[in-house]
Amino acid sequence: MPNYGFAIDLRKCIGCHACTIACKAEHQIPIGVNRCWVKTVEKGSFPNTRRFFFPVLCNQCDDAPCITICPTRALFKRRDGIVDLHSDVCIGCRACMVACPYDQLFIDPNTHTAEKCNFCANRVENELLPSCVSVCPTECRIFGDLDDPTSEVARIAKAEATERGEGAPAKSLRGVGAPGLIKVRKPEKGTQPKVFYIGAEESAIQPEIAARPFIYKEGQVLLRPLGSPEPDPDRPDEARVDYDTPHAKPWGVDMAIYLLTKGIATGTMLLCALVAYFFNDRSALTMTVGPFVSLAFLLITTSVLVADLERPERFYYMLIRPNWRSWMVWGTWFLIAHGAITTLWIAAGWFGATGVIAWLVWPAVIASLLTTCYTGFLFAQGLARDLWQGPQSAFDLLAQAVAEGAAALLITAALVPGIGSARVTSALAVILIGAMVLHLSFLVFENLLAPSPTRHHELAVSAIRRGPFARLFWGGAIVISIVSIAVGAVATTVPFALALAAVLALAGSFAWEYVWVEAGQSVPLS
Repeated sequence: MPNYGFAIDLRKCIGCHACTIACKAEHQIPIGVNRCWVKTVEKGSFPNTRRFFFPVLCNQCDDAPCITICPTRALFKRRDGIVDLHSDVCIGCRACMVACPYDQLFIDPNTHTAEKCNFCANRVENELLPSCVSVCPTECRIFGDLDDPTSEVARIAKAEATERGEGAPAKSLRGVGAPGLIKVRKPEKGTQPKVFYIGAEESAIQPEIAARPFIYKEGQVLLRPLGSPEPDPDRPDEARVDYDTPHAKPWGVDMAIYLLTKGIATGTMLLCALVAYFFNDRSALTMTVGPFVSLAFLLITTSVLVADLERPERFYYMLIRPNWRSWMVWGTWFLIAHGAITTLWIAAGWFGATGVIAWLVWPAVIASLLTTCYTGFLFAQGLARDLWQGPQSAFDLLAQAVAEGAAALLITAALVPGIGSARVTSALAVILIGAMVLHLSFLVFENLLAPSPTRHHELAVSAIRRGPFARLFWGGAIVISIVSIAVGAVATTVPFALALAAVLALAGSFAWEYVWVEAGQSVPLS
């Protein structure tokens, strides 16, 4: 069985876009989206300017992150190494778009499902070349079997591995001999891409290098990545993107709402269980009203997630054909478990079955913790976004959930007098302050003190500190959170003052959740 790969000799590419047109014609791609396209980068100033063309297509990764994160196994790898997609089981969650470091997936506006380049598998099965290869007038596109040592693409791949210090020296290729001449996109991501570029300009293959000015060729300027480098008027000779395909952010404000409502749901139930256990509290706040608030926000969370799908009528596919490598699937079952335990808790509290409550305490704690923290690992599966990488996100989400749960209970206690004891209210105020201090510590360390491990992470953090998200970060996530801590510390025994502190804490948390979601997607990928 072959293992197909691709090489593009950029020294021959003339930027005619015949490949783009052929792809659209072959697969009936709608206007506004592309399986492949040709990016253009310019360097220099008149009269000494140079233009570089960079054809972009799916890398058919050996270790494809889009397959790992897809919750319904709609994305899969064929026996010939091509990563393909079953559109009839795609739910349109856009997780694959978040995971792909190369910006190669999109939502088809006609089918509302994900789409991508598949090396024209329909043609390959009939022993035909991909359409883009067939129409290329300069024959700069090379397609073949990577496992066939006599194929040109296999020798190119071997030469690229040799340059990286892997494998034996490769035989000479047509004009290929200079070190660094053969490259793949983002090898540091570890996806093992199978599209090789010969003679790629560094500012074209690395999207974070070239500035992206607001020019007419870029199309929809509102889709310009906010975290991309800005043009420097003092350096007119620097590389700049002259043409590219705009890419909408996969996840938006709905994900920030999901983070807030889920944090309230899990944090409220977590604190109800812990207060019931450690304070031996059997008040209405912890037995029925608090858990009911948790269940209500859990239902809101579920509704937000389902409504956000491009194909919401298929949401149950995550249950009947799950991909257990995806944290989205695990999160679905954690949400179900959390809802079931919360419902049992409310029923037991309503009928005064304190013995049942005692048995439900630790299952409720575990379900709340799992439902809170899985989101950090889900976002980390978005391999394309460096800001979301690392386990620290899960710990910060836990701190936020505790603060949001305490805030929800304090607001409830203020609105419904007499449902909770003064001792419990004071404890919740202390918990709110402590959780917000911990959350602020995470923010300061991650965004102000810790060095950025990658250039993409640095650009995202720069967009947070002093870029388009700076006002919301400093004024919302930082200042409002500090004010909430101060109000809570001053008025620990005044219910409505504590409710004000709780509202401010929720506002500060939501501000950061919005910034985190948006800034993570602000850096250009292609």
